[in-house]
Amino acid sequence: MITTVTLNPAIDTRYFIEDFKEGRLFRAEKTIKSPGGKGLNVTKVLRQMGADVVATGIIGGKNGEWIQENLKKMDIKEEFYVSSAETRVCIAVLAKHSETEILESGEELTDSDLRAFEKKLMELVEKSDVITMSGSLPKGMDAGYYQKLVELVNRKGKKVILDTSGKSLLEGVKGKPYLIKPNFDELEYVLGESIDGRDKIKKAVEKLKNLGAQNVLVSLGGEGAIYFGEEILKITIPKIKIHNTVGSGDSSVAGFAKGLDDGLELNEILKLSMACGMSNAQSMETGRVIPEDVKEFMENITVEVLKI
Repeated sequence: MITTVTLNPAIDTRYFIEDFKEGRLFRAEKTIKSPGGKGLNVTKVLRQMGADVVATGIIGGKNGEWIQENLKKMDIKEEFYVSSAETRVCIAVLAKHSETEILESGEELTDSDLRAFEKKLMELVEKSDVITMSGSLPKGMDAGYYQKLVELVNRKGKKVILDTSGKSLLEGVKGKPYLIKPNFDELEYVLGESIDGRDKIKKAVEKLKNLGAQNVLVSLGGEGAIYFGEEILKITIPKIKIHNTVGSGDSSVAGFAKGLDDGLELNEILKLSMACGMSNAQSMETGRVIPEDVKEFMENITVEVLKI
């Protein structure tokens, strides 16, 4: 089983307003609401790919109830810890040539909330082989909280995939996650300078591995990815028509997690990871993949040893 952790979920609300401009009154042409948060995107993809997956994290209030009800409609198993803190709402206004986002930080959680969540998580870990931890931390939470969770899971001998950014990434890798999946922006934050070539990528990855990351999968967008493990592997993907890149990283995490859970060879895990990201990129819906397309993409993805 795979357990996905979303500590800072949200109701994602997308308003479609073609001629949106600041400071004016508009009526949305279309509104879409969905359970949001990077970890829930991972969960959706895993469910579509037929994985045995359960979602956990911390939710609360009427917004939390809404997320639970809608996950049930999507046939997604969830075992969230319910706190008294209201779950946040994140808004995106999609215009013809722009996208404006307003992200709530969410309410602060108590120490008793965290202890109760950790107890629930460890109960799920006993039944899981792979645990994914994705996204930002709630308001007021210590940046090292992911490190604590990773260490708790590692003690049970289970594999953790950590996908976060900024200070929570730098602190989280100290817990020694099995895999992290940074993009260029996150590597630049780690390095403190721009990434302008493979030497800089390797330098940033070495810093992350020295901090504790066991394996690192660096997304290169349309150019595929580079995997830094016992060997350095270049994953090359075919060109596709892209409709939406939001959620493609989460979809790649889902593919990697499923490959691990299924006991696939590393090369096949990497192909599955990339293929899930590609399938999401061809959909207008975030966290949406088509298993038949994933299978076809995998046949056209290559993995080779890279010397850098």
